[in-house]
Amino acid sequence: MKATISVIMPAYNTERYVSQAIKSILQQSYPHFEFLIIDDGSTDRTPDILQEYAKKDARIRVILQEHRGISETLNRGIEEARYDWIAIMHADDIALPHRLERQMQAAMTNPRVVAWGAYAYHISEKGKVLGLSKVGATSEEEFYTKRRNGEIIHLIHSTAFMRKEAVLRVGGYNSLFDGSEDLELFDRLSELAPVLAIPEPLLLYRIHASSVTLQRFFKMRTFTRFIRARQRAKAEGREPPTWDEFIRVYESASVFKQLRRKIDDLSQFYYRRFAVAVSSEHYFKGLLFFAISALLNPRYAVLKAWNQRFTKDARRALKNKFGSL
Repeated sequence: MKATISVIMPAYNTERYVSQAIKSILQQSYPHFEFLIIDDGSTDRTPDILQEYAKKDARIRVILQEHRGISETLNRGIEEARYDWIAIMHADDIALPHRLERQMQAAMTNPRVVAWGAYAYHISEKGKVLGLSKVGATSEEEFYTKRRNGEIIHLIHSTAFMRKEAVLRVGGYNSLFDGSEDLELFDRLSELAPVLAIPEPLLLYRIHASSVTLQRFFKMRTFTRFIRARQRAKAEGREPPTWDEFIRVYESASVFKQLRRKIDDLSQFYYRRFAVAVSSEHYFKGLLFFAISALLNPRYAVLKAWNQRFTKDARRALKNKFGSL
């Protein structure tokens, strides 16, 4: 008998993309799943779209709730899940047809692993493929090397395929870290057993302007630094700091260190805005954002741009508009 998967997808004001996300799950080559979609108090047409699909496919269960935030919404889905394996899906992404099949095969082949991810193609708002994102350790040896070195263990969140029992054992998602809730959860899961990624693209990960805000970006950067500090302390055999302890030290840093940190964060923020603008074919705006990023941190921006993988169409368009960059 084939194992059944609980696919969990939070949705909040995603009427523009949610149909594509739903269809990509319903069209999976591995058909043994329930599909839990939790609407987190959307104010657009998202709930109506979800209900329309639920009427057509019995595998879909729609849960409507008042707005609670991403972590509480995911935890609600985990509580409602009926099966041992949980697959996370985002309402603006697209799962490739063999995603669930490949991840279940990996899970059955290596039962020691508590969470699987996969690589993903970055796509624009219009669905154009922009590049390939390779995130996650792909072998137990690499995983344990990263752990020994105090590196953060990460997966692309909307490719996460996790043991429900393990997620519950570490306490689920922590709403304190909304914005970096996935990074923080994977860090705790990695204390139990390996967290690995299948080294092939199984998802189309959408990049769009509404996903990049300055306030959210700074919050995520602070969370990431805390998780790194916690992981580094564990790797060195020290007691990891609590959030309050970390913030106390973090905010008492010298003026120079805080300024350097803010400049680095702003450079990365504007580089992200550059990437989003280029993916949307807003090249003049993108050039402005790149200039700001490079002015703040030339080494970061130039090296990042040099290694950036654009599609041939995007590279050709950039060359036509700006000549050789």
